[in-house]
Amino acid sequence: MARNDAKRQQKLMKKRRKDKLRKKKQAELAAVTLVSPKSRIRHAREYPLHQCLINPGWQENGLATILISRQQNDGDLVYGLYLLDVLCLGLKNTFCDANRSPFYCEEEIIAKTFDEPPVECSPALAHHVIYGAIAFAQQLGFEPHRDFALSHHVLDPPGHWEPCEDVEFGRDGKPFYIAGPGDNTERIMAKLQKAVGTGNYDYAAKA
Repeated sequence: MARNDAKRQQKLMKKRRKDKLRKKKQAELAAVTLVSPKSRIRHAREYPLHQCLINPGWQENGLATILISRQQNDGDLVYGLYLLDVLCLGLKNTFCDANRSPFYCEEEIIAKTFDEPPVECSPALAHHVIYGAIAFAQQLGFEPHRDFALSHHVLDPPGHWEPCEDVEFGRDGKPFYIAGPGDNTERIMAKLQKAVGTGNYDYAAKA
């Protein structure tokens, strides 16, 4: 009977160890799973840069779409998307998310955001275009899109990368406002008039 009791005790202890290990693994998995996208985004600078993309022809048409992604510890991505008017208005729109697979980013974000296949660009260029367009627009009275309060966490801080000297903001030394269908053109023109005055900016209606 004593031997049987000892065996039962051994089995019970082994089962308890297995249960403890299983619960520990479940807790670790839950901890990873429960990290919210916003929390990931706010800590995005802790993750290495994965990819920087920009639309071709942005310097000619003055509209840059930039996607910057970083790789989380679990292999998923945190990314920021930035739509910029480098001629006048700065950051017109921005969006960010986290806990997304590389496949999701490729098929749902990149493929549906860019009108034509984007090109790889250096992190220095991506950051310079974003921060430079915002700074140029702020001088004219235009603030970046409100969601930049969150999406800026995906970027390295200002000054981290060397500026790119061949990037021009405005055109021919002046702001160049191209009116879009959803713009409050009257308000924008009034701000330009106040900031730089008559003859110091150019204007065109978007075709």
